[in-house]
Amino acid sequence: MNQQKVYLSDELREYLVKLPDIDIDQLVDVWSQPLPESFRVNTLKLPEKHILERLRNKNIRFKKIPWTRYGYILEENYEIGVSLEHMLGLIYIQGPVSMAPVEVLDPKPGEIVLDMCAAPGSKSTQIAQLMEGRGVLVANDPSIERCKALSSNLQKFGVLNVVVTTLDGRAFPKMVGEFFDKVLVDAPCSSLGIISKDWSVGKNWTLKHAKRLSRLQNQLLKAAFDVLKPGGVLVYSTCTLTVEENEMVVNNLIESREDAVVEKIYLDGLRYREGIIDYDGLKMREEIKNTVRIYPYHNNAEGFYIAKIVKKV
Repeated sequence: MNQQKVYLSDELREYLVKLPDIDIDQLVDVWSQPLPESFRVNTLKLPEKHILERLRNKNIRFKKIPWTRYGYILEENYEIGVSLEHMLGLIYIQGPVSMAPVEVLDPKPGEIVLDMCAAPGSKSTQIAQLMEGRGVLVANDPSIERCKALSSNLQKFGVLNVVVTTLDGRAFPKMVGEFFDKVLVDAPCSSLGIISKDWSVGKNWTLKHAKRLSRLQNQLLKAAFDVLKPGGVLVYSTCTLTVEENEMVVNNLIESREDAVVEKIYLDGLRYREGIIDYDGLKMREEIKNTVRIYPYHNNAEGFYIAKIVKKV
């Protein structure tokens, strides 16, 4: 891999120093390298073994991602984005850690599932695949422009049991009440986990921007919880590293909703550290330790934060 120099704002460096158990040198080193190329096999169109056989016949080498069903990492450079398999929707290009939130959500055939911030469709297509065409998926994004890409990807992937909506996620509770078995909120965020994709993120980052995003994230997460049926599962995820956008958002939810329980997350082979509960003079609930904070150097991939929340019956 070609290593490039990453420039971080002084404000971001000062922020990262305050995070416990983080290796900043290692973090910057991983940010300086391209992210691994990975993909999911689409079993809605063909059996997994048939698609993998097609790729092997083209001398494409890959290895299984342990924490996700149907996910693989390329072992050498190959322009898989221009392959016939990609164009036909037999595979979907997606980061390896980006596949983890849906595995935590674990949607089942026959369920009613909401992907609240769905565009461009990486996680919606993954949810639909695990639902095996049974039940209903509501794929929502407030941007009509972004929903064009979402609809295109769902169509290419062969998803039939889906309704695409263009609502502000915060409007769902008044419209549907406790309606969904499962909800995913892959929230808009400051994207510190994927600086490798866009180095300007690190150069231009400010805490003010992160705090502004956290206000929206808090509102979206509460709305998502309020549309869950009792016994339902909510997964909150971001591809950033700030406590304001991660642990504090989940902590605010469980402080305001007595029937919200943060559950432990188990994913084979995925390396991470537990959620932060002591930060900048703030003491959060002990159960925030059940959330997972994935730094880019943990798996030589994207950085992510994931929380699994259950509504008590």
